[in-house]
Amino acid sequence: MGAKILTKTDRQMEDQMLAVASDPQRADTLAKARAFKRTWLELAEALSKVNDANSWQGWGYPDFDTYCRKELHLRSTTVGKLLNNYRFLETSAPRVIERAREDRYQSPIPSERTVEFVKKATERGSADAETIETIQRVAFDEGLEAPILARRFKDVAFPETDREKGEKLRGSIAQAARRLSALIAEKDSPVSKKLAIRVEELVGELLESIEN
Repeated sequence: MGAKILTKTDRQMEDQMLAVASDPQRADTLAKARAFKRTWLELAEALSKVNDANSWQGWGYPDFDTYCRKELHLRSTTVGKLLNNYRFLETSAPRVIERAREDRYQSPIPSERTVEFVKKATERGSADAETIETIQRVAFDEGLEAPILARRFKDVAFPETDREKGEKLRGSIAQAARRLSALIAEKDSPVSKKLAIRVEELVGELLESIEN
């Protein structure tokens, strides 16, 4: 096997892990940050504990965001998603967290995208309680991933409003009108110049109408 390639960030974090080895919580959180793509739930739990206990203050950082950015090399948007998804599991599906703690190497951990889909579906409130329960079961207990969940439940969990449908139709009409205008303006177009001008005028009126 070839040697593991370490990026500059990997080396910085590895050096930092050695430097803070005497502080178990700090070193553990840093280690999880390096491997968070595989263990996002563990990292989210560690971040939640650090944030709740304000541990970053004792480590010399002015705030939690600076700690995450400087030491863990995590953007605030990434941290926000991790914490939001973790807190959703805490309140809506704590069994997922408990299962991961009890059998961390064998129990399947839902991906962030999967948790986020279930979270948004729950918060949207369009689906009834039975459907939400089904979504949680197939996502967290049967292991269905976000793309499959979207295909099966998008219409019921995220139904389009009349306004959204209207906007989509408006966009399709505008796109078709502009495409027609471009085609008849082509050099080899079989449409006469006189007719092309009339169509162009009508397209202009159409676009002005739907945009207003």
